[in-house]
Amino acid sequence: MKLSRKVWQSSVYKRLIIAFIIATIPIYILAGILYSWASNLLRQDIMDSAETQSENYLRELNDTISRFNSLQYDMLNDNYLNKLVNTYDILEPYRRIELIHFLRSKLVSMRNSSELIVDTRLYLPGIKVEISAVDGYGYLKDEDVPVAKLHDPYNVISYNNKLLIVAYPLESEFDTIPNIIIEMELRPSEIQRGFQAALKKDYSGALILGLGTNAENMYIINDEKLEEPIRKHYGRSLPSKQATVRQPPAKLDQTYIFTHSSLMDSSLYVDHYLYKPTMFKTISEYYKWFWLFFCMTILMVALYLYYINKIINKPMVKLVRAFKRIEEGNLELNIRHDKEDEFGYIYERFNEMLINLKISIDEVYNQRIHLQNAELKQLQSQINPHFLYNCLFSIIRLIKMEKDDEAVNFTNQLAKYFQFITRNSRDTVPLENEVAHARNYVMLQLARFSDRVSVEFEELPASLKPYSVPRLIIQPLVENAFVHGLENVLEGGILRVTFVDVPEHERLVIVVEDNGENSEEGLERLSALVMDEQNKQITQEITGILNVHKRLRYKYGPESGIKVGRSALGGVKIELIINPKAVTADVSNANRG
Repeated sequence: MKLSRKVWQSSVYKRLIIAFIIATIPIYILAGILYSWASNLLRQDIMDSAETQSENYLRELNDTISRFNSLQYDMLNDNYLNKLVNTYDILEPYRRIELIHFLRSKLVSMRNSSELIVDTRLYLPGIKVEISAVDGYGYLKDEDVPVAKLHDPYNVISYNNKLLIVAYPLESEFDTIPNIIIEMELRPSEIQRGFQAALKKDYSGALILGLGTNAENMYIINDEKLEEPIRKHYGRSLPSKQATVRQPPAKLDQTYIFTHSSLMDSSLYVDHYLYKPTMFKTISEYYKWFWLFFCMTILMVALYLYYINKIINKPMVKLVRAFKRIEEGNLELNIRHDKEDEFGYIYERFNEMLINLKISIDEVYNQRIHLQNAELKQLQSQINPHFLYNCLFSIIRLIKMEKDDEAVNFTNQLAKYFQFITRNSRDTVPLENEVAHARNYVMLQLARFSDRVSVEFEELPASLKPYSVPRLIIQPLVENAFVHGLENVLEGGILRVTFVDVPEHERLVIVVEDNGENSEEGLERLSALVMDEQNKQITQEITGILNVHKRLRYKYGPESGIKVGRSALGGVKIELIINPKAVTADVSNANRG
């Protein structure tokens, strides 16, 4: 599991995805910034265009009103008008009529100069004369020229539902009413038509034209829900002559964009309420295209990653899993790749490598088996000449002492000993036979040590007798005890052989211990040699123990072998540990094959 987690954490595909995401995120961020910048720029252009059109219309309207003011001013300075006013009482009647008709003709010319003018009227309060371009002339009544008309000269005012421009000499001295008053009545419908034609757009929610501080506003309202709040708002607080910016009704801020346009030194202004959904309809189309592009790129990225996963990641994972199965010991693999690409080449080389690996393992395994057999043969051929001499001298002594039966028995035991160690038919034997051979060896040694060594050889439990073990694994340990532990003991020597079955650990322990005079230094040296199997400085006496240790490890695994320690008897304690469930090779079968 640790390997799998490590492989995933360092996965090339995972790092490829992360690198791809890191590379694409700035692109999407930049695209979003550019889109936002372009949208804001387009919005600002639309608003600037609306404000520019409003300002152009206001300039045109202001120029028209200024032209009307110029006509009025010219009329006020007309010589015939001043002559009529100043010499009215001394003029002949026909001359008065002549001047009145002349002035009326000028008023008609003024009226005909623009479609915006309904009528042009001249009031002469001093001589009680009223001249109209439409109605002619007549007697002027005092109520025809109220003071309310005179509060805002030369500007548009509202009076009795009429739009008027009233002019009179500003430098003249009068108590209440000037001697000369020129009045232009404007046509509201024509102003409304021009206003609508110049400024109304598809995205116009409402248009408000302010004509002056004393004139009623003109409204073009396309959205019914704006009717009440706008009329209420503008009816409550008309802008002053100096006002340049008006705030829209608060509840309309989120739905409409408000623009205010006005001119310096003029009371004219235009308020435009731009309906956002219609105004930014083009931007909304771009917005849809942007998100379509975004989704398409995400889809393309997903398809790209899927394709990369299919052609790179999956073959890579398959190869990694194959290596993991090899680590677990499964060499029966044959991975395939359908395409003739780099992975196809790698898979083919992997399969060839696996075949070569199995061949190499078989060769090494067979070499190890043959090495075990050679070591076993070497151990079998290592007959200690001193042991043989001692046995022969013991037979001679028994014969001289005329102990014929004992001599025969001893000779039979010696024959069984040589028969066991020289037999090559099988390299493994039942544990019962191996123990019997070790016991026979002990009996042969007791011919020399019986007067100074006692033997405690435990009976082998019946459950352990069928166990198959390598030959000659107990006798070398017993021999080591006699040669190195008990050789110089004069009396009271003890040799103990016991058997311990540990079912919970699935292992068998054979203990050989003595109370010989082994030094601590010798014990440590023996233990170190067992731990260091490759040590070249090994005496012939210890070769047998090390040979047993290596053969047990070869057959039963690294948990089996020889363990050396201090015995409770005072001498050396050698534990022979066997794990029967962990058999790695059957030497005899391998040898015969």
